[in-house]
Amino acid sequence: MKILHTSDWHVGKGIRGHSRADEHRAVLSEIVQVASEEHVDLILVAGDFYETAAPSPESEKIVTDALIQLGKIAPVVTIAGNHDNARKFDALTPLLSLANVTMRPFPVRPDLGGTIDIEVRDGTPVSVALLPFVSQRSIIRVDALMGEAGFENKLTYEDRLRSLLETLTDGFDGDRVNIVLAHAFVVGGVTGGGERQAHIADEYSIPSTAFPSTANYVALGHLHRPQKVLGATSIHYSGSPLQLDFGEAEQVKQVNVVDVEPGLPAKVRPVPLTQGKQLRTLFGTLSQLEGYADDVGDAWLRVRVDEPNRAGLASEVRAMLGAGVVDVRVEQTETRVVRRRREGASPKELFVDYLAESGIVDPLLVKRFEGLHDWAIEADPEAGSPL
Repeated sequence: MKILHTSDWHVGKGIRGHSRADEHRAVLSEIVQVASEEHVDLILVAGDFYETAAPSPESEKIVTDALIQLGKIAPVVTIAGNHDNARKFDALTPLLSLANVTMRPFPVRPDLGGTIDIEVRDGTPVSVALLPFVSQRSIIRVDALMGEAGFENKLTYEDRLRSLLETLTDGFDGDRVNIVLAHAFVVGGVTGGGERQAHIADEYSIPSTAFPSTANYVALGHLHRPQKVLGATSIHYSGSPLQLDFGEAEQVKQVNVVDVEPGLPAKVRPVPLTQGKQLRTLFGTLSQLEGYADDVGDAWLRVRVDEPNRAGLASEVRAMLGAGVVDVRVEQTETRVVRRRREGASPKELFVDYLAESGIVDPLLVKRFEGLHDWAIEADPEAGSPL
């Protein structure tokens, strides 16, 4: 049988105030196309459908449309991530089931749906153990969180997740394809750059040894960098389908297509995704940056300018490089300030020194200062006395 594994869509996440809704529509349509062309038998989505627990109607429509289209191709099994509103997903679960989508927003016992059995179209029996994201306050009592040392809480969180996984996978046997679908931070995983930092701390980590060798494949969500995690079986993060943060700028995004049969290790093949804009960071002087103008395409740009700061510099950069510029900062490679003695210095000289110390060289700003100073002297001649 063949599985498609995706995660961390983060629909609704913009970039410096710019919407990325069209990019999300495009990349989710591409995932649907991959699922169709690969003739997959099962689709796994490992959480973080949305960027926020209160998504906009537009974001909800994007996710709903994608799930409906995927459900027409093969059964879809999903869990909630740390960015998702688990209670809202719980309310929508019956409706999602009508679209061939199974959702587990909370961890539950195997007999209550924590582990589900599916027979795919070629007759292969499949067991899927479902572990949505679990917060510390959900798994550890409030008084323990408030009173115990951090390492004790960590051990409690880790131990209880281990117990959950043991319970969920207890029924795995060699006559079936056994899968774990989890949204968690596994020790050894490398962050992508756009994750919520509070939920990738050690206190939220579990070791890869928590996943049993009886699982043919462990489909993970939470980390945005696609990667394999060493363990007793095939453990993979599929990563986010878009570059969500400039820390992810060099990553090639993908979905995992997994060939697997009972009793044998999974064969994982990454399928690159081509939709969505690239995120790039440019650094240089204005003349150096001008050389990139014909090469940036429609990428989102973070620009670091190696020039003295002055009024209008950011506007010049945006005019030069286009609408994709979302962040401009001055970062000079070397700034040397020669301080003059304040005694006997004119107000203009002191102001120029202040600007130099701030990395600003702007003759227009100095001229405006002179105009204001002259106006102040005319209003109060005593204001112009030497220091």
